[in-house]
Parts: sequence; C-alpha cells; structure tokens
Amino acid sequence: MKRPEFYVSISPHIHSGNSIRKMMYETSGALIPVLFAGWFFYGWPALKIIAISVITAILAEFLWEKIMKLPSRIGDGSSLFIGLMLGLILSTECPWWIPVVGSCVAVILGKEVFGGLGNNPFSSVIVGWTFLQVSYRDLMSSFTVPEPQFLLEASEYLVDPPLVVLKDELETISYVPWQDFLLGNVPGEIGTISVIAVLLGGAYLLFRRIITWHIPLSFILSAWIIGFIFWQADPEIYANPIYHIVSGWVLLGAFFLATEKGTAPVTVPGMIFYGIGCGVLTIIIRIYGGYMEGVPFAILLMNALTPLLDRIRPKAMGRVKEIA
Repeated sequence: MKRPEFYVSISPHIHSGNSIRKMMYETSGALIPVLFAGWFFYGWPALKIIAISVITAILAEFLWEKIMKLPSRIGDGSSLFIGLMLGLILSTECPWWIPVVGSCVAVILGKEVFGGLGNNPFSSVIVGWTFLQVSYRDLMSSFTVPEPQFLLEASEYLVDPPLVVLKDELETISYVPWQDFLLGNVPGEIGTISVIAVLLGGAYLLFRRIITWHIPLSFILSAWIIGFIFWQADPEIYANPIYHIVSGWVLLGAFFLATEKGTAPVTVPGMIFYGIGCGVLTIIIRIYGGYMEGVPFAILLMNALTPLLDRIRPKAMGRVKEIA
C-alpha cells in the first residue's frame, strides 16, 4: 500500500484572516470621513481632484505592469490608496494635470521601480507629493477659502492656511474659534483640514488593528512637546503647540502616512523612536525650514532610518549553548 504523502505549508499555519488586499481597502475606507469633510468644505472641485488622482494611479500601475510584462496586482488596492491619499493632500486650486503627474510619480517611481508594494523604502504617496512640491511650488502653494455646503458659514478669520499664519501673523491665529480647526473650516489641503474627520479614520484603523498606537502617539506627543518647549522659550514668536497639532498634516501623517507598511519599523522600540523622530523633525522643519509643512519631509527622513531602527529589539533571553 502506498503511504499517504504529508504536506507542510509555509508558516504561519493559523491564518489571521487578514490580507494585503483587505488591509488596503479598509485603510482606504477609513478615509471616507476625510473625503466627506473635503467635499463639505470645498465642494465638487475637491472630488474632481481626488477622482483624477485615483484613476491616474490605477492606470499607471496597469500600464506599468503591461509594459514590464508583470502579473496584475491592481486588485491589492494599493494604487487606489495611493491615488486617494495623494488627492487628499492637494489643494483644489491645483490644475487637473497636477494629480496626474503626482500619481504617476507616486506609483511608478515611489513603488513599482522597487518591485511593488512592500519593497518601496519610502512612502510612495509622499514621493509623489514631494516631486510636485519641488517642481511646481507656486502651484502647490495656492489655497481656497472653505465654503461649507450647508449648516455652517464660511470662516472669515483666515485666508491662508494656519501654518502660514503661524509664521507670519502669530497673533491672528488666536482669534480663530477652536471649532473651526476641529471641523475643518480653515484653508488648507483637501484632507488635512478637519481634525474630527482624521481622528475618526485613525480610530477605525486602531480599532481594526490595521495599525498600532505606537507611531501615532509618539509622533503627536513628541511634536507637542517640542512645540511646547519653543512656546515656553518665547510665546511671542512661537505658537501654542496645540496649533501645531490641529493645523496641517500632523494627524493625517501620524495615522495614515507614517504607518505605511514596508516603510515603517516593525519592532515596538523602532516604532516609538520612529514616531518621535517624525514629531521632532516636523516642528523643527516648520519653524526653521523654508517650506510651510514639515510632516512629509520628516516622514521621508525617518523612512530612510527604518532599517536601522528595526535593529533595536529586546535582548534574547538565555544563551547559546557552547559546543564541546
């Protein structure tokens, strides 16, 4: 009688039920509150920018795979997330071809040339945005004053993003009601203005365990601490650290960009140091740098340190038995 063959599959043998496709689509779904806030305050032009970005990202990946004769990976949802995320960090004042160029750079140069999802050392979304920021800085520096679709009135306090005001007219920012920051009734990028919307999306990611608390908390807390130190040193020059947290990309970056799989550390100590580095660099770049926003550049710099941070791990218990 022939003995039955015994097959052992590659570990893990107990599947958690998670998959790359599922995580990417859930992460994109977590951006729905942010997407709604962008439409609510900027109207249909915001959705047009996002739609162009998403369609371009999917087409760029499809054409790249066809040209390079690679198996199709569009179904994993990564190009959808890249396009959606890139559209959310653009202004409605951008011409239509800006999200086209940015999505192509993000997908091809930020991801595909390295071998696809999981092989890219830097956040593909930020790679695309950085290319646009460096190449077309004037076009990327124009912003629209929000015009809520219903219930709320347009804010009359700011005509420029809060981060610009923090540098040039610090006293003006103190007149803006806190609810304008929380809801998103301030000028800025489509997906960065509403604190409540971003927190809802981030809470969903934490609840679903798609991300852990280590990077977001260490990012936000370290940014607040460094901002607080500057504020205490000279409150007439430097802003209250709360304004740094509720303005710009800090929350969106902490939950959705700094936690991108493959570009962030996987060990707990590494994640904490990574988040701290992002927070510290963000405030330093905002205060001393020539660019309005420091979050994307801080994340890129910390992406480069991820391999080193992954080497920080607890010491193994026990010892190696010597061979006689």
